[in-house]
Amino acid sequence: MERGAGELAYDGRRCDLAPVSLVILPSGCIHAFRFDDDAEGWVLSLAHDLLHDPRIAWVFDAAPLGSAVSMQCLGAGEGGVDRRASRLSALFADLAQESGDAWSGPLSACLAAHLGLVLALAGAAMAGSEGAAQANGRSEALALRFRGLVDRTFRQGWSVDRYADQLGTTVPTLTRACRTVLLKAPGEVVRDRLLLEAMRSLTYTSAGIGQIAEHLGFADPAYFSRFFKQRVGMTASAFRRDNAWFQTSA
Repeated sequence: MERGAGELAYDGRRCDLAPVSLVILPSGCIHAFRFDDDAEGWVLSLAHDLLHDPRIAWVFDAAPLGSAVSMQCLGAGEGGVDRRASRLSALFADLAQESGDAWSGPLSACLAAHLGLVLALAGAAMAGSEGAAQANGRSEALALRFRGLVDRTFRQGWSVDRYADQLGTTVPTLTRACRTVLLKAPGEVVRDRLLLEAMRSLTYTSAGIGQIAEHLGFADPAYFSRFFKQRVGMTASAFRRDNAWFQTSA
């Protein structure tokens, strides 16, 4: 956010966005932004698999990125701006110019270089911010690969055995990695991803509950309703009534 202000909603929480601030959101985090009319800045969304590109992955060995919601105000006080904010703005502009109107196909060397610089500087700016997390080791690499695979397949009803097979590991090894890094068992990661998507759809779309259930791979809307109520403590309709960002009759 270069100038102006706004609001961030994520995982049932809301917080104000100040001018000259940087926000990093992890994969799987349900979120939405509201910006003031005069707000200006940049939004960069990355596919989870892109983070494993060897030309970019080095950044995550040295920077606390992507494991938690992180926010940092880069204002220098008394109307000034932190030099890192100016550098980030310039890099974002270069990245936008390099990528052009459409970013598709293999990542070019030039784009990878620009993206690596943006992420490295963002990681340096986030050092010491609330929510920043350190990441290293084989367990984290496996857990992050698993989470990326879940992001792509959570609607398909895969078993933990199938996930382990796809990742070339065993169920006990995957379970240890998930419990160590994500603080939950693999099955819980999948169910939480389903729940997050359900909450996102109920909050930010007008799709009917039956449509949402079908979209998430539930053959029976009644089973989806029981799943949701058991995990959230209220019905899907009640959750939508309390959290929707629009008027709906669903």
